Amino acid sequence: MNFARLLDAAQTAAGTEPSENIDLMWSTLVTGLVVVFLILVLLVIVLWALGKVMNIKIKPKKSKRPEPEKSVAPPVAPAPAPVPQEEIEEEDDSEIIAVIAAAIAAYGESEGKQYRIASVKRKERSVRSSWSAAGVAENTRPF
Repeated sequence: MNFARLLDAAQTAAGTEPSENIDLMWSTLVTGLVVVFLILVLLVIVLWALGKVMNIKIKPKKSKRPEPEKSVAPPVAPAPAPVPQEEIEEEDDSEIIAVIAAAIAAYGESEGKQYRIASVKRKERSVRSSWSAAGVAENTRPF
């Protein structure tokens, strides 16, 4: 397509010279950019001023109070000897295992099946605390 024909069509459609439209375009572009950057500069100044005001309000004022005299603390009586606590004996794990095995056998009889315990291993404690594990469970729960 011929570029001259395109310009003539645009001229007759708009009723103005193409050079006038280009001048209007540039003035609109420059005006828009100036307005945007002036507003950005204004926002920076406002935020900077708010930061200064908040720092003034937050900083503790130094008072010129006289320092209290340092008094000598009276001697403290020695702490009483700790009361010996009873040692907690660990329960016999074989009794607990026998009770669990009996419960499993009773459950198996009600279903008509025979279950048996293959091995017993002590579970290692979690590295996380209970509160930490609860937090992880809460934060990874599906919506």
